[in-house]
Amino acid sequence: MSNPTNQQQQAIDATGAVLLTAGAGTGKTATLVKRCVQLVTEKGVSVDELLVVTFTNAAATEMRLRLREALQEKLSAKPDDERLRQQLLLLE
Repeated sequence: MSNPTNQQQQAIDATGAVLLTAGAGTGKTATLVKRCVQLVTEKGVSVDELLVVTFTNAAATEMRLRLREALQEKLSAKPDDERLRQQLLLLE
């Protein structure tokens, strides 16, 4: 994701539950992935504590794929991070 807009950054940084509604191609999935990665890597939230609701199975699959890729990228920067490795396993 390139630099998020102000509204996207607010959604990423928000505490508590967040509802994102926007048209196709506006960056909802990228924003949610960035939020999830931040929660897992910086706030200590476990992947199995996240609830992300989508309207289709295809969207859920895409979300999981992007989250996995983002966490794997973080893990490649910190290969000894056992917690992060465990979080990737929880995605399965």
